[in-house]
Amino acid sequence: MSDGRGRLFGTVAELYDRYRPDPPEGLAAHLGDLAGRRVLDVGAGTGKLTRFLLAHRARVSAVEPDDAMRAVLVARSPEVEAVAATAEALPFAEATFDLVASSSAWHWFSHPAAELELGRVLRDGGRLVVAWNGLSRTEGWVRELVARREREDDPDRRPRGWHADLSAGPYEDALDFDLAWVWRRRLEELVALFATYSGALVRPEDERLELFDAVRAAAEARAVDGVVEVPMSLRGTTARRVAR
Repeated sequence: MSDGRGRLFGTVAELYDRYRPDPPEGLAAHLGDLAGRRVLDVGAGTGKLTRFLLAHRARVSAVEPDDAMRAVLVARSPEVEAVAATAEALPFAEATFDLVASSSAWHWFSHPAAELELGRVLRDGGRLVVAWNGLSRTEGWVRELVARREREDDPDRRPRGWHADLSAGPYEDALDFDLAWVWRRRLEELVALFATYSGALVRPEDERLELFDAVRAAAEARAVDGVVEVPMSLRGTTARRVAR
């Protein structure tokens, strides 16, 4: 994981946990039956996906290199084995997990080292699920706000996709998925969401305030009784670990 922009999330760990979206229930269809399964959450952050996995009765281990983010995860889910490590160097034996999952973190990993290492800890026939859960670009007002939050001249900016290229790893039966859903947020919750994005965290204070004003204005124009229906996308890729 990057030592630059990606490590800024720890400075807003509590806000991140409070205002970032939880996975929609539709994700469960791509994870399969998790009851009693050993599952690894990689790049777990504050544990948004971790808690989803626990709710579906998985036996979860979590990997998160940022101490502040991991501290929130541990506070919220003390039963989880949470370790300081990266996707490229996991402290687990070969063929340990039935499922390895990652949400909104894949673009921070180094490739192809990450997919090879995740394949190492997967059992034969085990599944890898890579997902992104975020704002949909299907509506113009959201596309405009997403464009405003990014700084193209940031040297540590990572290109972000909606699906994972797993061709360099030990995987087969790769399938992409795409789920549209709606997230209902109050005005200030939507503004606070933008304060947790790396594209906002790297900006000087005056530019952040301009971004927040733009978010607030766009939300106010679309709010009904103070609530905005935000178009969201859950997208990603699933694959199966080939036999050794």
